[in-house]
Amino acid sequence: MNGPKRSTPPCGTGSWLKEANGTRWNPSYLLLTVTHSVQKEIEPIHLYTADEEITVAFGNWETHIPAPHELPDAEPAVIAEHATARVEQWLSGQVRTTVLTDASGKWCGRIRIKQGGLFPQLKAAAQWFHDFRPDQIEVRTPAKRDWRTYSVDPDWLQPPALSPGRLPK
Repeated sequence: MNGPKRSTPPCGTGSWLKEANGTRWNPSYLLLTVTHSVQKEIEPIHLYTADEEITVAFGNWETHIPAPHELPDAEPAVIAEHATARVEQWLSGQVRTTVLTDASGKWCGRIRIKQGGLFPQLKAAAQWFHDFRPDQIEVRTPAKRDWRTYSVDPDWLQPPALSPGRLPK
């Protein structure tokens, strides 16, 4: 496969998940869980194939490759490279995930964020899910010990200025 050369492998160790009877899943369906990256334990990263796509899941967030309109009719090598890039972004800290919950701890939503400008991204996430009344946002990284929880500022739950809820009556 042609593509950018990596100076370090993105993942350390992983395992094929097996069904209770000790066999792999359907021969056309692969499921890999990565639990270590360069000598350190991380929250699991799951990569699996189904329905002619690769799903990458970590930090309570997932994406399906090829996603609609993202990589239509892509070659398998391109799809695999795209999945690898998502994992590398997560492991390098280029992206983090957020999990929003309400005052009772009920899940409200999740979203992926990028490096830098944390609070504007948390505000945008709270506004996106404002109908669910999130009370806190947990920012996740590969290592659980680095997860942080932030309270949602009530002002963040106001609809954006041009949303239907803010139009003059």
